[in-house]
Amino acid sequence: MATAAINFKQCFICKKDKSNIYPCEGCSKTFCLTDLPKHHQEHVLELEKIVTDCDTFQQSISEQQQDLNHCPLVKQVNKWERDSITKIKQTAEDCRQKLIKPTDDNIAEIKKKLNQFITDLRKKRDDHDFHEIHLNKWRLLLEELKKKLEQPLNVAIFEEPTSFINKISIITKALISG
Repeated sequence: MATAAINFKQCFICKKDKSNIYPCEGCSKTFCLTDLPKHHQEHVLELEKIVTDCDTFQQSISEQQQDLNHCPLVKQVNKWERDSITKIKQTAEDCRQKLIKPTDDNIAEIKKKLNQFITDLRKKRDDHDFHEIHLNKWRLLLEELKKKLEQPLNVAIFEEPTSFINKISIITKALISG
């Protein structure tokens, strides 16, 4: 009786030499009949993980599409806006304070001179000690005080041409790399 030569190959998982070995087209490894289903089950589990990851990603896309204001870049624009408004408000408040002090000082000085003028004027009136020259002098003095109140202070507003607030714009990646 003739015996046929049997070729034994090793299973990748159990490392046993077996006559019935099956190749996996995906990884080019060989498996015995017992371990081939285990290897296939690993593929099934990996496929399920990919499907789960796809579902999670799809949910993430839906959530992001529903509220585009929470996109990181939109958040960055919102932060820039808030920071810029804060800078503008603070600068405007600083400028107002710098204008209020000299204006208040000017008004206080005018009031002081006016009160002294009124006191002197009433005294002259009560004493009946005045004539046309006094009237003209007082009229001129009163006009000077009025002009001083209306006259702008020795202060000006200067707008610097440099960028106080950094301008932002949106640049697509095609423009960046090109």
